Amino acid sequence: MLTLFCKISAMKYYKGACEKDQPYNGGKFVLENGYGAEQYNFLSVEVEGVGELCLGFVETKTNPAKGSPNDLHFEKIKGCETLKNEDSVDGVLVVWCATTDLNETSIVGWYRNATIFRTYQECEFDTGDVQLYNVIALKENCVLLPQGERHRHIWDAPVAKVRTFGFGQSMIWYASEDAAQKYIIDITDQIENYKGENWIDRCAED
Repeated sequence: MLTLFCKISAMKYYKGACEKDQPYNGGKFVLENGYGAEQYNFLSVEVEGVGELCLGFVETKTNPAKGSPNDLHFEKIKGCETLKNEDSVDGVLVVWCATTDLNETSIVGWYRNATIFRTYQECEFDTGDVQLYNVIALKENCVLLPQGERHRHIWDAPVAKVRTFGFGQSMIWYASEDAAQKYIIDITDQIENYKGENWIDRCAED
């Protein structure tokens, strides 16, 4: 299975920043502005002819030389090595992670059978609002773990400075290291067999 790990700011519900659900541990932009585009990662939208979708965002950072965002280099994913010119890839398990209030990097949810894009995409709503995204999946394939569940060590996400693989300074981990493959197999199986609560429909007003 094609697998991509993405680190985003920590929130309870990811249905938009509000008084009861402020993003944190999301880097300089979130600290200065109080929100990031990932604030809506688990807010589904109805798309005519398609169904309900979740539009996910992960920061690829900016290339100082170009003054524009870096590409998402999905050719670094194990199994995608030849896809250097494609604009998107389908059928990816995208695992969303965040640094929690316990200062642990943990899995907060996932999109199964997602499409990932090399560059940021824009979705403009009838209100005139524009949402950036570079990952998309049907709502039925999306799971947001309950906040308490995220603190269980079975959902720990690897960090390179602690293990020989995992997240480094980038918000994206392509999980291609040979040493990581047992972890990938185990966590994929755990995700596939998860039968617990899904907060995809929970929001701060609940």
